[in-house]
Amino acid sequence: MTDKAQLPIGVKLNPDIEYRANRPSPFRARIRWTEPATRKRDSVSESFATREEADAWIRDMQAAARGLNPRTAVMSLADYGDANMELAMRGLEAKTTVPYGAGWRLRVVPTLGHIPVSMVSNGAIDRAVYGWIADECGRSTVKNSAGSGGRSM
Repeated sequence: MTDKAQLPIGVKLNPDIEYRANRPSPFRARIRWTEPATRKRDSVSESFATREEADAWIRDMQAAARGLNPRTAVMSLADYGDANMELAMRGLEAKTTVPYGAGWRLRVVPTLGHIPVSMVSNGAIDRAVYGWIADECGRSTVKNSAGSGGRSM
């Protein structure tokens, strides 16, 4: 698969799929864009055996241009957090990481952990926080849980 890192983030992409008969992979998916810095037109393409594979590749490339890695976009929040918690906690003092870790394990994962990363929204987080408040979690508990979920209060 083509390296999605070569796509500039936030540019308008122009996708197309071309059918080329008599080839083992007859569907060529192509993405074209204009480089913001140079104003030069650039493109990437890849060939596929089916139209569905070509469509999926284009969707992945469009997600990458929005700043989403296609693999992490479909990963659950719990899996993403487990894979990146060390990075998220870097630089914090131990007295901070302990309550953030507890908030992650005890509240964020059970409430939001099943949601794919790309579908975590302010509304989902707000509903989770309101639920914790309704469960009579204290202000500090809610703050530490929401902070560990990537949102500061």
